[in-house]
Amino acid sequence: MLVVFSDIHLTDESTAINVNPEAFTKILLKEIELCAVKNEAKEIIIVLNGDILDFVRTDYWLKIDRSERPWNGTLDKKTAMNNNTALMEFHYGKLLDEIIKTNSSKAFLSMMNNISRKFGDKIPVKVCYVTGNHDRILNTSPALKEKILRLLSSFESDNVSFANEFTDASQYSVLCRHGHEWDNANYGLELYKYLNSADDFIPRFHRDIYKLQTIGEVITAELMSGIIQRVKEKISDVNIISSLKDLNNIRPVSDTFLWLYWYGVAISSKNKIILLNAFRESLKELLNTDLAKLWDNISTEVWLFKGDITDRFEQLLHLTEELDFDSINKYVEVFKLFDKIFGCSIDAYSEGAMTEFRDKYYAEKDIQYILYGHTHEARHDYFFGDKNGKVKMYINTGTFLPYIQKTKDKKSFASAYQMTMVFIYRRDEDTEKGIPNKYPTMELWNGIKRKKYVSNKTA
Repeated sequence: MLVVFSDIHLTDESTAINVNPEAFTKILLKEIELCAVKNEAKEIIIVLNGDILDFVRTDYWLKIDRSERPWNGTLDKKTAMNNNTALMEFHYGKLLDEIIKTNSSKAFLSMMNNISRKFGDKIPVKVCYVTGNHDRILNTSPALKEKILRLLSSFESDNVSFANEFTDASQYSVLCRHGHEWDNANYGLELYKYLNSADDFIPRFHRDIYKLQTIGEVITAELMSGIIQRVKEKISDVNIISSLKDLNNIRPVSDTFLWLYWYGVAISSKNKIILLNAFRESLKELLNTDLAKLWDNISTEVWLFKGDITDRFEQLLHLTEELDFDSINKYVEVFKLFDKIFGCSIDAYSEGAMTEFRDKYYAEKDIQYILYGHTHEARHDYFFGDKNGKVKMYINTGTFLPYIQKTKDKKSFASAYQMTMVFIYRRDEDTEKGIPNKYPTMELWNGIKRKKYVSNKTA
C-alpha cells in the first residue's frame, strides 16, 4: 500500500499557521490504519511528496544579521546559497529544533512513528521523503537528514530515504514528484544555466538543479514573512497578526496583494499605514538580497513584458511608494496583472504531467499515475483510459492547510481547511476473494473543513 500526501508546511509558527494536530491524530493516522487492515496491505510505503517541513515561512532569518541569511553573502555556484556551509548548517539546525517543538510537528511525528510501531513487526513500513522547494535544503544538508532520521525513531534507518522523485512501475505504476519543477520562480533551471554557462540542452530534472535555492524562498521569507514580522513589531493586536499569517495560504499567490488591500480596508488608519509601510520595507529588503540581484541577471521574459520577476517587483514597489493605502483602490486592476509573475498557471502542472506521460522513459515503464503537490489545489485529470480499466491520470495531492481564494464576486475572500490523501494498492492488495487485480487500484480522498481553530501553538 502506497500512501501519498504533501504540503504539510510544518513551521515554527512565527509567521504562518500550522496544520491542526487533529488532522494527523484523528484523520490521517486512523485512515492509514483502517486501509492497511481492510485491504490486507503487504507493505506500507509513505511518500511525503514535498514541503513537509518548511524552512522559509518564519521570522528566524529576519532576526539574524542579513549577511548570515541563506540568500545573502557570497553565493555558492552549486547551491545559489550563502557559501558559509558551517553557518548554514547551524542556522537550519536551530530552525528545525524550533519547528519540532510545535504541537503540529509533535502530532505528525507521533503519527509516523505509531504507524511503524503498529505494523512494522508484521509488514515492511517505509518512508520516502521527496523534497520540495520549502524543504530544498535537505538536498544539500546531510546533518538535517540525520536529525530527521532520529525523529523517526521507530523506523530502521534503511527504511527512510530522501529523493527528488519516487517511482515504482512494477507494483504501483506511479511517479511522484513535488511539482515545483514546472514553476519558474521555484525551480532554478535558468539559474543553473546562468551559473554554469550552460548553453546546451539541460534536462529539466537534472539532479544538480534540485540543489539550487531560488527566488521563491526569498519571496516567502523576506516579503511574506517580512510583512508579518514588521507588523508584529508595531501592532500588538493578536487578531491582526493571526489573520496576516494566512498570507501564505492565498491562491493564486498573486492574489496576496489584493487580499492585503481587502483585509486592510477594515482596520484603523494608523494600522493601515503600518501595514503599507511593512509591505514597502519588506519588498525593498527582498530586492536588496544578493540572490534577487543574481536572479535579475537571468535573461528571461515574463508574459508580455520584458524582464523577470524582480523587475515586476521593482515596478510594484514604485507604484506603492507613490500611493497611500486608500488610493490603492484605484489601481486594483493593475495588481491583477501580477497573476503572471509567480511562475505558471495551475494548468501548467497538468501539462507537465502530460509531458512526462509522453516521455519515452516513463512510457516504457507504463506509468499510470503521476502525482504532484506544490500548488495546494487538489486535482485529478484523466489523460487516457481503456475498456479494461487502465488509465493515465494526473493527481495533485493538495494540502492540509487552509486554502484561501477570491470569491466569485471578486470582492472578497473565503477559506476552508483542505485535506487530500492518495492510496494506491498493489495488484495483490485490495482484492476480492483473494483474486489479484489486473492493475494497481487507487483511492483518492478530498475533504474540506470550515472551522476557526484556537491556536494550537506550544505554550
